[in-house]
Amino acid sequence: MRKWKTAASALLATTMLSGLSGAFAQEVGDEIVVRGVNIPDEKRATSEISAVLDETAFQRTGDSDIAEALRRVTGLSLSQGRFVVVRGLNERYSSVTLNGSPLPSPEPLRRVVPLDIIPTSALSGTLVQKTFSPQYSAEFGGGLVELRTKSLPDEFFFEVGGSIGLDTETTFKDGLSYDGGKLDWLGFDDGTRSVPGPLKDVFESGLITSANQEAIDVSLDNAKTTVITSNTIPPNYSFNLAVGDRFDISNDISIGGTIALSLASDWQTREGVRQQGYGISSTPGAVLGIPGLEGQDVNFTSTENVVDLNGVASFGAEIGDNHTLTFTNLIFRSTEKQARISEGLDGADPFGTAAHKSNLQFLERQVWQTQLRGDHAFPSVNDMTVTWRAAYGKAFRDAPYQREYTYVRALDSSSFDPIFYRDLETFAERQQYLESNYVATDSFRYDAGQVTGSTPNTVFFSRIDDENFDAGIDFVLPLVVMGSEVDVKFGYAYSDKTRDTMSRNFEYNQNIGFPPEILTSRIDQLLAPSVVGTPILDLALLQAQIDLDNSTSTLTVHGAYVGLDAQLGEYVRVAAGGRFEDGEEVTSAYSTTSPVSSFIEVPINEQYFLPAVTVTWNPLGNLQVRAGFSQTITRPQFRELTPAFFIDDQTDLLIRGNPFLVNSEINNFDARIEYYFSRGQFITLGGFYKDITNPIEESFARDIGGIPVISYINAPSAELYGFEFEFERNFILADIVDWSMVATKDLVFKANYTFSQSSVSADGDVVTPIVSSAGVTPNVLPATSVFEDGRSLQGQSDHLFNIQLGVEDEENDSRATILVNFASARIRNVESIESGGLAPRVIERPPVSLDFVYSRGFERFGGDWEIGFKIENILGEDYEAKQVFPDGSVVDFDSYGLGRKISMSLKRTF
Repeated sequence: MRKWKTAASALLATTMLSGLSGAFAQEVGDEIVVRGVNIPDEKRATSEISAVLDETAFQRTGDSDIAEALRRVTGLSLSQGRFVVVRGLNERYSSVTLNGSPLPSPEPLRRVVPLDIIPTSALSGTLVQKTFSPQYSAEFGGGLVELRTKSLPDEFFFEVGGSIGLDTETTFKDGLSYDGGKLDWLGFDDGTRSVPGPLKDVFESGLITSANQEAIDVSLDNAKTTVITSNTIPPNYSFNLAVGDRFDISNDISIGGTIALSLASDWQTREGVRQQGYGISSTPGAVLGIPGLEGQDVNFTSTENVVDLNGVASFGAEIGDNHTLTFTNLIFRSTEKQARISEGLDGADPFGTAAHKSNLQFLERQVWQTQLRGDHAFPSVNDMTVTWRAAYGKAFRDAPYQREYTYVRALDSSSFDPIFYRDLETFAERQQYLESNYVATDSFRYDAGQVTGSTPNTVFFSRIDDENFDAGIDFVLPLVVMGSEVDVKFGYAYSDKTRDTMSRNFEYNQNIGFPPEILTSRIDQLLAPSVVGTPILDLALLQAQIDLDNSTSTLTVHGAYVGLDAQLGEYVRVAAGGRFEDGEEVTSAYSTTSPVSSFIEVPINEQYFLPAVTVTWNPLGNLQVRAGFSQTITRPQFRELTPAFFIDDQTDLLIRGNPFLVNSEINNFDARIEYYFSRGQFITLGGFYKDITNPIEESFARDIGGIPVISYINAPSAELYGFEFEFERNFILADIVDWSMVATKDLVFKANYTFSQSSVSADGDVVTPIVSSAGVTPNVLPATSVFEDGRSLQGQSDHLFNIQLGVEDEENDSRATILVNFASARIRNVESIESGGLAPRVIERPPVSLDFVYSRGFERFGGDWEIGFKIENILGEDYEAKQVFPDGSVVDFDSYGLGRKISMSLKRTF
């Protein structure tokens, strides 16, 4: 505590205390005792449990997209490198907003926007709030991620920069690619993959007749979208620029804006093993008791090129000290071009035949949104503040010409041992063993006999269009009630989301016998007009009445809230309120070939009043204790609710939604102790508990014919609990060692750890869909027949750990940081329980990430420069996901190597 002994000092202290948040003072004669210090720290000042990332944090970690930055926040991890998992609850339980408005999503399986396409350079900061407050959407199971774009600049600036880098497993090595279009390097299709006119008509009618068959067959551009070649992979690179200025029209009015553009290209080659589709044992032949159904056991090589093209334009006006208008426009694009070759045992005859499968895809993902926002203060109305927003955005995901084709070759059954082959550990060993056991006189030939399945040659088209409108207004009215300062908060929000999906899967059917001499021809020659223009191969729509390949979904939500944020005496602060939400979610799906009879419409129309309260106790100046309770919900995502089928491009598995899902309801309990050393420096310890009714979980089953299908269920209940610890502190190195070289440097140490446990209860029934020609009907089953009682939630890791250890020199504008990120094993795919036994869950072990980041600013040639250097995955950790079967056998469901990434950057500021 500090003490002032004179009246002048007391007056100065009183002035300083007038802006104090969460602190208090007591006057005794000419002595003032001060409890608390003026630390403008949002993490501390907010009434909720939260974490904040700012531009300094982005610079320190060197993360180029917000997904990578968020994995370093306490209690957060990533799924598929793009979706945030908060406290073990995956992205369906959390929400993401940009300046308060939700973004549309281009993802086929999720409603939330993928965070890997949002560059940190476009943001001024990010708030992660882990306790619910009523001004936010009621869909708040895990937490809220609020992204904030840069505001009106203080003065003119112009920045231009770029980077170049390499991946030790990819760059300047042979990788896979295919021709495609001339603009692929920019992430745009030049028309090569456009749906040709004759085929477009089939998209609408689903009808292929003898009259249009030949025109359809020869219309596809097969040459540029089928042939995989081996090429030397170029370096990764990025380029970005930003410009902004401010114009003072008068003493009371200023206008300005910021424009930022970026382009990045990243290559990654993966070599690995996939052993998928096995049932009660990994021993071939023992698959759920279904004769002829075998799992695949293949080596694979894939090369992926991801091109990101992003732009943000923000314009604003400041009118006096109390009114600000902001007009924000953004577009985020991410395009993935991938070629993959798999070779090994695949299909119904793994003992005598090896399969060589090729996959090619080009996925365009785009999000754009425009938002108008106003922030106003009214001193004449007791300093009331009003914030309003209106946003409109669209997103799409377009995946044309997704190719798959298969060639087969005979194995020497007298010497080839599939069990021995499966147990080989490395890619090279498996490849060598496979090649040494081919029949000497045989060569790879097109799978005309459908040895590996009924669809050896397919071309798949899909598209998703997402549209989002959001509007809201928030009021904060400061009052003094019975001597206590109270902020009265109330507001209203409206959102309307619409999603349309389309998928068309075609196969090439053999109508007459293939001439044997052409079976070994290259695929583009087999699909040349001289072949497909004859009855040898005809394109056909893979379509049945139960294959619902179109869907439309809408979600309309009206929300209103009221709350109080009150300082009760000198030590206690209470934030309490409630939110009323009226939401209607409707999905419909139909088959192209029979749109009327298969049309279904399933509404979820629910109203909720959801309370929330957080109490903050300030027993000492720098110590805060928080505790909170709230009730929230989670609605099914469109894909989870829609019974239309879709193919997951990450796993090649068939996805089908469940129209009988209901909303999940969550009781949230939180507590945290916080001690602040100074601004941005603290130690905290917190705990949390969540009780979830009807949690939405993935369900894995087999469709008619034994085809693996992923769907979704409402489990009866689940619980999640754990604790979080975090420590952030800066140390002046000159106080530790008397070295002149560290006289201006600080040691920065940050660490956080999260422990969590979860349990999904099978005590009750679940509803699964039965899709037939008569429509979709509910199938009520004991939960124990679908999943194992007491297993963990999908995506939940028991342990999350982060360390940042760095040296910063503000005087010389330099910083060097070592970063460690660890997430323990978690469920990637859930188990499948069938009459024949149990197909175990897939457990993934994310690689431990050890990175180093350095940046240094300097002045040269009349301007400011910054250089950067970054090494990722220093340990060279690989990715692995395994299954352990009841008989003790273990398979690599999906395992592959990851290279070390090294990059250098340069930025010039004018």
